[in-house]
Amino acid sequence: MLKLQKNSQCLRAKLIPSIAFMLSGFSFDLHAELYFNPALLSGDPQEVADLSRFEKNGSQQPGSYIVDVYLNKAFISSKSINFLVRDEVEETASQSVSKDAQPGIETTENVAMDNTGLTACITTQALEKLNVNTAAFPELAALAADECVPLGTMIPRASTTFDFQKMRLDISIPQVAMKTQARGYIPPEQWDHGINAALFNYSVSGDSSKGKEGESDRYYLNLNSGLNLSGWRLRDYSTWSRYSSDSRSFQQWQHVKTYLQRTIVPLRSELTLGDTSTSGEVFEGFGFQGIQLASDDNMYPDSMRGFAPVVRGIASSNARVSIRQRGYVIYQAYVAQGAFVINDIYPMSSSGDLEVTVTEANGSKQIFTVPYSSVPILQREGHVKYSVTAGKYRSGSDQDDSPTFAQGTLVWGTPHNTTVYGGAQYADNYRAFNLGVGLNLGTWGAVSADVTHADSTLADGSQHQGQSLHFHYARSLNSLGTTFQLTGYHYSTQGFHTLAETARKRMSGWDTENSHEDEPQARPSYADYYNLHNTKRQRLEANVSQRLGRYGSVYLLGSRQTYWNNSSANNSLQAGFSSSIGRVSYSLSYGYRRITGQPRADQTVALTLSLPLDSWFGDRDRLSVHHPVYANINTSRDNNGTTSQQVGISGTWLDDNNLSWNVSQGRTSLGGESGNANLNYQGAYGNSNVGYSHSSHYRQVNYGLSGGIVVHGEGLTLSQPLGDTNVLVAAPGAGNVAVENQTGVHTDSRGYAVLPYAMVYRENRVALDTTTLDDHTDIEGAVNRVVPSRGALVKADFKTRVGLRVLMTLTHNGKPLPFGATVTSGESGSIVGDDGQVYLSGLPLSGKLQAQWGKDAGQQCVVSYHLPKKAIEETLIQIAADCR
Repeated sequence: MLKLQKNSQCLRAKLIPSIAFMLSGFSFDLHAELYFNPALLSGDPQEVADLSRFEKNGSQQPGSYIVDVYLNKAFISSKSINFLVRDEVEETASQSVSKDAQPGIETTENVAMDNTGLTACITTQALEKLNVNTAAFPELAALAADECVPLGTMIPRASTTFDFQKMRLDISIPQVAMKTQARGYIPPEQWDHGINAALFNYSVSGDSSKGKEGESDRYYLNLNSGLNLSGWRLRDYSTWSRYSSDSRSFQQWQHVKTYLQRTIVPLRSELTLGDTSTSGEVFEGFGFQGIQLASDDNMYPDSMRGFAPVVRGIASSNARVSIRQRGYVIYQAYVAQGAFVINDIYPMSSSGDLEVTVTEANGSKQIFTVPYSSVPILQREGHVKYSVTAGKYRSGSDQDDSPTFAQGTLVWGTPHNTTVYGGAQYADNYRAFNLGVGLNLGTWGAVSADVTHADSTLADGSQHQGQSLHFHYARSLNSLGTTFQLTGYHYSTQGFHTLAETARKRMSGWDTENSHEDEPQARPSYADYYNLHNTKRQRLEANVSQRLGRYGSVYLLGSRQTYWNNSSANNSLQAGFSSSIGRVSYSLSYGYRRITGQPRADQTVALTLSLPLDSWFGDRDRLSVHHPVYANINTSRDNNGTTSQQVGISGTWLDDNNLSWNVSQGRTSLGGESGNANLNYQGAYGNSNVGYSHSSHYRQVNYGLSGGIVVHGEGLTLSQPLGDTNVLVAAPGAGNVAVENQTGVHTDSRGYAVLPYAMVYRENRVALDTTTLDDHTDIEGAVNRVVPSRGALVKADFKTRVGLRVLMTLTHNGKPLPFGATVTSGESGSIVGDDGQVYLSGLPLSGKLQAQWGKDAGQQCVVSYHLPKKAIEETLIQIAADCR
């Protein structure tokens, strides 16, 4: 069908002034039907096409248009809709639909609240996707699946409105004709399970150091690969690390997990086979190898039904931050000197503390733990979550066995704002049962409490029985700016043990996998030691933030763990305050950590200030809007008396601000003078970074490269690092076109790009920036919307016309082609204006065009044209051709 939006607008622009001129000297009845005489355009009727469809003000050419579809004022999607002549559709409907098909139900004409003269072709299949209760209207069953539905005739008081200028189609359907669904509901029929593809996600980092103890090199590879095939998702996650120095070397390959997953739509669940982890909602989460069927809350709309930790810390130089969970390195990156925030962690499971190691350029370390647990477990009334798991226990430590186990959990939303939940665990040396309840306290927040009873046999053969009480509370006081993100209290009797503890091979020891063997000279951390004789007794966790209005905000994160048979405790505290004075932003932070066996606590206090430098320049807009530059000051002190100060500048560059940089000079009480420089680039084909730091005692260069590779049916596409769920942008021939709201992402030379980290079971808007198109490319509809299922690679297709833009003057039998004639090339076309001129885009150097200005055979002709090769260098080509 024709895509005639621009050209129909041009035709109306020509017709309306002409009609206005003819009417200006006459008086007439306002209710009379106006008639436009084509002779006003030309005395020869053969020079004007059949324009009867434009006689009424606002009338448009039928055809296919890409429009924004709204249902009862709510946006649905952008799609290509076929528009037909309204009178013809109504005439057909009146002949085929019985007026008395439903006694007692008033039928009406096909109501259209616009003057375009068109009606949208909406099929019964489309109505089903719009959540219309088609079963309530028997006449619809008599229509073919692809037949246009006369809405006003079939569904009383239904109507459509087409705003041609805005390309917006409003569909109005009475609520009584709609199926009852939750707000934000997207039918499973609209979920896109994606295309077949192979995916490779990689992250490479390393550093080379030279100091007073010699030279050393360190390398780290994180590799996530996968295969999507017919709805199945195969994933493999592995890491490799290597350390070498003048005296020794060490390397290690860790296979973290491999699993096969598939969405089970009727059960709103995910089936997983292989290596994965339990959720941690009822029992403590852990890794396993086996099979799991678990419900996925993301399949429900937001109105019917999330949490990942934020890691904060302070670096004294260009430092390497490594984060471990359950023995595996799940994150590693380099940060500049000063306070840092990491908020893009992808944990292995939804519980299990994160051990954070900050390794400075001079080799010194600070290690702390970020408590990580799930939030209260409340569910809506009637909503059920479940999981059934069986397999072998799996951890990242060689100090653990792999016992066979089975586990089942159930969470059920019950009346009166309550939720009941529980579960059972079974293994050779372990039995556990859990029962709990959650309660919504309204203005007082939400609380959940549960009791777990466990029978355990430990590594020494001793048998134990005990209970553990878990209590969680969450509350947000929006009016006061206070948020209790999570507070928790766990109390266990002396005989209580977890399944992970019964998997230990010995009653006490060091986790060798966690002892940082990538640096063999380093001593194991106190956090790596365990002793099953000293079982956990009490644990308190708190995470509180408070806004102070114009004065800033403050946060507090803390935890305390005590043990049986041991008077010591593990204590952790992080606190901070941030605010601004004028254009100067500043933050003050404090960290405290002490664990069992550690002689004294680790304490650090830091102050950070940031000032935008555009305040010092007259051309403020150029710097602040396009490429902001900041001055930064950082100072810190620990309980050992070590102090550090740093002054530097940082900013961004390039058109998308996808190149960030910083340069600084500092001083520490131990290392003397030091300097740092870093570059980070976020590109369409991947991300990269490089950094350099030095002092009087060492020199270090660090570097990193990360990205994704997608192999699909139309070739190979490089991208930024992939997420679990991704979108493939397909605009064939439209090379180097930017993707809106995606830093550094643009199509490759073939017109393909990948958008990582798509929202699962949610509508994702994918838009191309048409201002970045070259002179020979046009896109019909620059916006697409997709709803991917978990793990899918969904394809967002864009229809492109790649070729020349031509202003062609056409003649037929020695005369200009009639005004209003349509000229088509494939599926694209245009309308002839004055003197036989027509604008066409996407044309090849040679080809044929079809022209038509009436229904008779003599009112059609074909244009054969040939353009010179040098035409590809022109933005717009003007030629004349004969239509025969």
